[in-house]
Amino acid sequence: MGMVYKVIVKSLAEQDITEAIEWYAEHTLQLAEELTESIEDCLTSIEEHPLQYQKRYGEARVAFTRKFPYDIYYTIEEQTIFIHAVLHSKRNPKTSIDRL
Repeated sequence: MGMVYKVIVKSLAEQDITEAIEWYAEHTLQLAEELTESIEDCLTSIEEHPLQYQKRYGEARVAFTRKFPYDIYYTIEEQTIFIHAVLHSKRNPKTSIDRL
């Protein structure tokens, strides 16, 4: 059995998720639900296999959501995973770096 990690989604990342889901919900609820599921699946994957994703900026790693153009930026400190940002892939990655 591998290590068990605790995932903490920082408040700005929570805000990113809420804004993304609300944006899709204005267009279609089905897409908003699919995005929610895609983000949840990605967070589960990060929790289960945190080291499989590439380091991008120092110790920060990035995972990509399935079907939607969102990148999840996170760091690992001992057995805790901190989710710092969930950003549209077209946004400047500097936004996420500033939060680390």
